[in-house]
Amino acid sequence: MKQRGFRYCSTCKNKLQKWSKTAAGTPRWRCPKCAKTQTRKRADLSRALLLERFVKWLMGKQSQSELGMSDRTWRDKTTWCWNIVPKPELTGEVYEIILVDGIRISNLVDLIARTPKAVINWYWAAQETSYTWEELLKTMPPPTVVVCDGQKGILLAIKRQWPNTRIQRCIFHVWQNTRTKLSLHPKAEAGQELLNLARELLKGIYTQEEALRWQAKLAAWGKRYGYLIKERTYADNPRPGKHNWWYTHGRLRSAYRQFEKLLKENQLFNYLETDLTTQPIPRMTNYVEGGINSQIRTKLKLHRGLNQTHQQRLTDWYLYSRTNDQKPTRNCL
Repeated sequence: MKQRGFRYCSTCKNKLQKWSKTAAGTPRWRCPKCAKTQTRKRADLSRALLLERFVKWLMGKQSQSELGMSDRTWRDKTTWCWNIVPKPELTGEVYEIILVDGIRISNLVDLIARTPKAVINWYWAAQETSYTWEELLKTMPPPTVVVCDGQKGILLAIKRQWPNTRIQRCIFHVWQNTRTKLSLHPKAEAGQELLNLARELLKGIYTQEEALRWQAKLAAWGKRYGYLIKERTYADNPRPGKHNWWYTHGRLRSAYRQFEKLLKENQLFNYLETDLTTQPIPRMTNYVEGGINSQIRTKLKLHRGLNQTHQQRLTDWYLYSRTNDQKPTRNCL
């Protein structure tokens, strides 16, 4: 009966014997009958090692010309690596705090969910809508608190999927919205005072007493300038069936109503409630914006010239590297 396997000669099927090593250090095997030598080739191990090298290059700063081979050879050898999509392991663990945000990559947006310590999951979508956010949120149990930037799609998705979860609005995004509406140098005194309140919120309110004093200042502003946010301007030539009036100080009204709505819906000072969670609640989405999104943009800049699919894959591998207990790279094959 003919023997098979790497320990048997591929020509005469005789059992091989160890015969020193090659110049590269690989064990060599020799057939005592036909004197043919051969080495053991493991395609699976070669692919695994190449994938590890590929991911290390993708996450690093080296250019293709610094890899010890020609650019064309590297691209030819790693073409299949771009098709490997790493997936996070969803354990169903309930987290107290989840931060959510999105990043635009070419024509797509990557919706990301993470805890203060690690990435949980992400979802690619054409647009940042409530339905695409729901596709991400429904893969995770509801947390106690979710921190977000207040995008309408996120808020609606949270209301549908996690109705009992508290929402902490990112203070920096609240400041940005206010600054956009009022500018940094409003001419009216009312705008200047409201901008100062927003600036005070951004600099930091760290106790319940400070939060109550800030709310009292906002209420005092509303009593003092309430007539301004109600003032209307009417069109000189009204047309039947058309909207012929508007708020005279629309931007000022919008900035003030934003604060009113956040306080009414209890989305501004949840981070001050120490008994809500066992760990501090972030007051901003910096864990995603600075800890994830800015790093992805840096790596895309280092590997500029990638097409959209390759940009997606780079993002996938980076997010996978930031998850908890991820499998070794070779196990993603």
